[in-house]
Amino acid sequence: MDGIALVFLLAVVVEKVVEVFKDIVYAIPFFPDKFRPLTLEVLSLVCGLFLAFQSNIDAFQLLNVKISTPMIGVGITGLVIGKGANFAHDFFHTVGKNQKRGLV
Repeated sequence: MDGIALVFLLAVVVEKVVEVFKDIVYAIPFFPDKFRPLTLEVLSLVCGLFLAFQSNIDAFQLLNVKISTPMIGVGITGLVIGKGANFAHDFFHTVGKNQKRGLV
């Protein structure tokens, strides 16, 4: 599978996992309302980081961007995955456009 497609697939998986847990988080009666969105955001980022490190996928390497510490690239990829498919699309679109201009 193409690496960038794998990033998008993992981002969709994270979105669906968080969607399932959303109902659970909002069903907990003693949990304060102001912490529910933050809980889902943290869950999303943790899932994204977990999947990125388990699959050892580095979006920067896929885009031929040199980073001295590869694990930083995997971590950033995990954060991109954790933010979801729309964010992943915007990330790759922006980096790809900057690559064509010679900025990256």
